[in-house]
Amino acid sequence: MKQVTSQHDVQPEKVGSITIGRALPNAAAKFVGPIMMLDHLPRRVIAPGEIPEPDGSFAHPHRGIATFSYVLEGGLVHADSTGGYGTISAGGVQWMKAGNGIVHDEMLPADLRKNGGTTHCFQFWINLPAKNKAEPAAYMPAPTEDLPVAALPSGQASLKALLGTYEGNRSPIPTYANEFIWHVRIEPMGSARVDLPRGLHAAGFLPGQGAIVGGTGVAAQRLFFLDEDGAEVEIVNASADPLDVLLFGGEPILEPVASRGPFVMNTEAELNDAFREFREGKYGQITYPPEVA
Repeated sequence: MKQVTSQHDVQPEKVGSITIGRALPNAAAKFVGPIMMLDHLPRRVIAPGEIPEPDGSFAHPHRGIATFSYVLEGGLVHADSTGGYGTISAGGVQWMKAGNGIVHDEMLPADLRKNGGTTHCFQFWINLPAKNKAEPAAYMPAPTEDLPVAALPSGQASLKALLGTYEGNRSPIPTYANEFIWHVRIEPMGSARVDLPRGLHAAGFLPGQGAIVGGTGVAAQRLFFLDEDGAEVEIVNASADPLDVLLFGGEPILEPVASRGPFVMNTEAELNDAFREFREGKYGQITYPPEVA
């Protein structure tokens, strides 16, 4: 049975007008397999008109990574310089391979900005192997109905494969280093045993409430790392409310990493090229669809 080796509080970060919690990287680790960042926008109620209308000022570039967003409540709109555009609602995910360069923007849907409502979401950054950093950028949304859900043996929990595969249940989103992101939901006073791939780095995050993981109490809003022994982890929900747990990890990419701002490459020279080509306009510009307004 896997054990918790350490656990860590999130660090507050300002993203535009919203404060998020950055769970990864932290003082203990820069990566979990190829996953190098996890940002959490905790559940919050948006008042009508609280969020300003998008004006393109949040648009920003990426290169050398894939971004992966998961919406628990509310929605998220994506637009990018390759013409990629989509809206995902509660339970859906979106993946963007930055590849050799892209500019993208992420916004709350117009109805949520206008009428108010609840939002709760996550974003991961995933390092790409060198060969995939040179590929053209791509975008792919997946609504909740396209993401497989497996019942766990206890009968008290389920696992949704957001990325990767669980016992033959495969997410449609591409992977490069056996990376996985799973959403485990455990019923009140229930428990679950989750099989984890042997030989892969693994961690988890508790966005809403604490739990007992591998016999260790882990508080809410904490990232926890799992050891490499055993093939499964037991998670116990001692609360009267359903418990949400994100489990994620993958195979380390054993290549040099050079990162600065929104770019993750293999050398400083490649980073310099990434910034130069962005300044030269080679990543293109976003043409916003009328329905974004």
